[in-house]
Amino acid sequence: MTTSLVGGPALPQQRRVHTEIPGPRSVELANRRSAALPAGLTSGAGVYVAAAGGGVVIDVDGNSFIDLGSGIAVTTVGNSAPAVVARASAQLAEYTHTCFLATPYEPYIEVAEQLNRLAPGSHQKRTALFNTGSEAVENAVKYARAATGRPAVVVFDHAFHGRSLLTMSMTAKNQPYKHGFGPFAPEVYRAPMAYPYRWPSGPQNCAAEAFSQFAQLVDSQIGADAVA
Repeated sequence: MTTSLVGGPALPQQRRVHTEIPGPRSVELANRRSAALPAGLTSGAGVYVAAAGGGVVIDVDGNSFIDLGSGIAVTTVGNSAPAVVARASAQLAEYTHTCFLATPYEPYIEVAEQLNRLAPGSHQKRTALFNTGSEAVENAVKYARAATGRPAVVVFDHAFHGRSLLTMSMTAKNQPYKHGFGPFAPEVYRAPMAYPYRWPSGPQNCAAEAFSQFAQLVDSQIGADAVA
């Protein structure tokens, strides 16, 4: 049973806390979660959301928090944005079978056309839509390998690409993303990212030196004709 709250931009856009954090209902849900879910499914917040609107989240104990992450990373339109809710509701009323590879539909094409218009450059563009960032990265690698017939993928230090096997292999940071999950996918090579703040010789020559190391990696260790 969940607390009955209605989200949306009409919610007061302020932080209001009236219980310990986490509150008793969140503690109860955490205990149920421990019994029902794998331990590997961790969460950053110790509270459980009941409603959200704009820039606030209300937990199951009635506490209201400023949502600096807007739900998660890329969903920057805010929680329960009216235009998004209205369009999603209308689409759900029309049909919910959304496997484009089985039965195609016009909204997919409309979104692709709009993204192609927004993407920079004057060259021809095409768009494919996926459920997650990891899927998008993996499919980009598949497209590149299929188009070029080459296996090697070059990635950069400090980069995060995802948590699937291939995207973990491409991700730079071991903790908390990769530790204990090897062996990883082959033909992934790592080049230094131009990072002025921590570049050993300082920021002045950072870009030139990083590119030089990248070119040396491709030419001497991988082979330019092997890079997808």
